[in-house]
Amino acid sequence: MTDPQLNRPSSAYVGDTTQPAGSTYGASEPKTLSVVALVLGLASIFIGGSILVPIAGIVVGVMARKREPAGRTMALWGIWLSVAMLALWALLWIVAGGLILAAIGLAASGA
Repeated sequence: MTDPQLNRPSSAYVGDTTQPAGSTYGASEPKTLSVVALVLGLASIFIGGSILVPIAGIVVGVMARKREPAGRTMALWGIWLSVAMLALWALLWIVAGGLILAAIGLAASGA
């Protein structure tokens, strides 16, 4: 069946392939916060002794999990990397402080 005015098949039998105005095919949800959380998590591995970078990674990662469901995996990786590095650096600072206090105690005792 053809449309006599346009000399083309009627849309009643052929799927309408037109795209609604204002939308695009393959448009994905924004993942900016998730990417930032992941980058901060990775950066916290390489920036030694910084407390601010892992804390920022955790905060941005939690915000990303709430706002960007499409980037949940990246946000979780950013959170876990930041938490792991924050815990590691805290443990290293505690051990270093204990060693310093032990050295002071040994020096004070005269041994």
